[in-house]
Amino acid sequence: MTDQPAWGWKEVVIAISLMIPAMLLGPVLAIGVSWLILGQTPTQVQIAIPGQFAAYSLWLAAVWILLRSPTASFWQTIGWRWPDNGPWVYLALGPGLALATGLIANLLHAKNIQNGLMEQLLADPVACRLLVLFGVTGAPLIEELLFRGIFLPVAIRDLGIVAGLLVTSIPFSLMHGPMYDWSWQHLSLLVLVGIAFGLIRIRSNSTLASTITHGAYNLMMFAGHFLKPQ
Repeated sequence: MTDQPAWGWKEVVIAISLMIPAMLLGPVLAIGVSWLILGQTPTQVQIAIPGQFAAYSLWLAAVWILLRSPTASFWQTIGWRWPDNGPWVYLALGPGLALATGLIANLLHAKNIQNGLMEQLLADPVACRLLVLFGVTGAPLIEELLFRGIFLPVAIRDLGIVAGLLVTSIPFSLMHGPMYDWSWQHLSLLVLVGIAFGLIRIRSNSTLASTITHGAYNLMMFAGHFLKPQ
């Protein structure tokens, strides 16, 4: 990775901290818009994904203000560039990584997590479509911008590649803790997945490349859920 970030740890901490007000305000905004459209208070299932979209949009706007530069665009500063060898290898890496994760999960005897809200979202036709759309677009985009676009360059510059990959992958894993009921097996695997995304970012010099792999990984995970015997 050749990028030398123009920001430091202060901006990294601020960028991470901005997730808190964004995650609080996003659902409120989604409830307000849904109430105007539906004429009644929406259910949790109806606003869960729109609330996430709103939260991530608010965070992106705030970080754009935080890191904007008079000499380069926001997207240039975070390494959002077309990979030199095109997107196809990164699209293929996503399913491959998902399959490897599944195999290791079986070896670790990772339990099948029953997430109440997630099950409700998957059971509702409209919410399910929004969940998949968010899972392969918005979620990978924002998570890669935060952990591999903003955090990783600073961590590698000051700590080195190995420590930088680990330091950025642990909070990436913990961010998904509630989804996996804080299962140590799943969280450990997500640390490895975060390291893999970080290596892709370093090797390709492109946050877009790691985002493509992340989106393809999530899509494969959804496919595995829908195709498994009920």
